[in-house]
Amino acid sequence: MSASEFRLPRGAILFTRDGFQYEFREDLGEVHHGLSLLLARRRTAEGGIRGKVLLKAVGVPKLMEMPRIKRARAKLEEQVRLAAYLHHPGILRVHGLHKAEGCWYVITEHPSGHSISTLLTLSGECGRRFSPLFTLHVGVRAAEALEHAHEAKDEQGRALHIVHRALDVERLFVDWNGDVQVADFGLALSDLPGRVSSTVRRPQGDAFYSSPEMLLTGRVDARSDLFALGNVLLELATGRNLLDAPDALTEEVKGSLSVRQRSRVRRAIQRAHLAGSPPMVADAIWRAATYTQADLEMLTEPLPQALSVTLRKLLQPQPDARYQTARELAADLRRWLGEGAVYGRNEVAAELHEMAKRAREVMVELGMRSPRRLQAAQDVISTS
Repeated sequence: MSASEFRLPRGAILFTRDGFQYEFREDLGEVHHGLSLLLARRRTAEGGIRGKVLLKAVGVPKLMEMPRIKRARAKLEEQVRLAAYLHHPGILRVHGLHKAEGCWYVITEHPSGHSISTLLTLSGECGRRFSPLFTLHVGVRAAEALEHAHEAKDEQGRALHIVHRALDVERLFVDWNGDVQVADFGLALSDLPGRVSSTVRRPQGDAFYSSPEMLLTGRVDARSDLFALGNVLLELATGRNLLDAPDALTEEVKGSLSVRQRSRVRRAIQRAHLAGSPPMVADAIWRAATYTQADLEMLTEPLPQALSVTLRKLLQPQPDARYQTARELAADLRRWLGEGAVYGRNEVAAELHEMAKRAREVMVELGMRSPRRLQAAQDVISTS
C-alpha cells in the first residue's frame, strides 16, 4: 500500500480504534516487499491530538498481487505475535493489528528520538563527531535491547531464537535524554510457531550493515545482529562503514580470493539480484568476502582502546571470533563506561544538546525538533 496509490490527502482518517481516530500525515515509503510505512497521529472523538504512531500497511490487493499481498499480511500477523514477547524500554512497542476496508495496519509506537542516520547527518554538517563515550553508550543500550530479544522465550519456556536481521542506522534511535530504542522486528528470524519462512536467502535490511554470513550464505544467528550493531557504532564513531569501501575493491583484491571463494561471491550476488536487491549490494558482498584484519585495524586505529577493541571483536568476519551473545557485549560495554558512573544518560543528553546548539540551522533543514531545554532558552532570548 502507498499513500500515492490511494491518493490519501493529509488529514484523512484511516480508521477508528479504541476511541481514537488515526489520521494520515505522511507516506514514508515501502519498507519491505508489499509493506508501506505511514506516519499517522491519534485524535480523540473531540479532536484532541494524542501523539504520533507508525503504521505498517498493506492495501486492498489486485488479483495479480494476491500471492505477494497474502505473504505481506502473514508477515504483519507474525510481527504482532512476536511483539508479545518483546517488552523492553529499548524496543519500540507494537500496539496491535487493525483491519479496515480491506487494508491491514500494524500500529507501532513512534520513536521518541532521532535515527542514527539523522544524527550522522547532523554530525557531518557540524564537522564534529560524537565522542567515543557517546558511541559506547549507544552500544550498551542497543546491546541490552538485543539481549532481551535474543533471549526471549515463549509461555512454555522455549527459546524463540529471535534475530533482528535488519539492524542499521535507520532502525536505531536516540532521544534528547540519551535513551536508545531499536525499531522494527518485522523482518526478524525466529522459532515462533507458524512463522512465515524466508524462501530467498538475501539481505533483509540495508546490505551495508549485514553480516558477512548473511551476505554470502543467507544463514544467520544472533551474532549477525552484533556485527550489524558493530558497523553502526563504527560509522557513528568514525563516519566510515566497513562494507562501504568501493575504492578498496580492486581487481587485485578480488583476485586474492581462491577460485572457490570467488564462485561463492558470484552465487551470493546472483541470489541478491534475483531477490530484487539493488545493484550496489554486489559491492557489499565483495567487501564482506575480502576485508582483512588490517582493514579493521586501520579503521579503528584512531579510536581509544575501549572502543577500538570492542569494534574489532564485533566486526570479525567469522561469527565464532565475535562476541557470542549480546549479554556478553553489554557487560563489557558497561565495564568500559564504569557502570554508568563515567558516562551515562546525563552526559549523553549534554552532548546532544551541545550538538543541537551548534547546528540550529541544519536541524531546521532536517526537520528536527530542538531539545525542550534548548527550545525554552531560545524562547527566552526571542522574547527578551
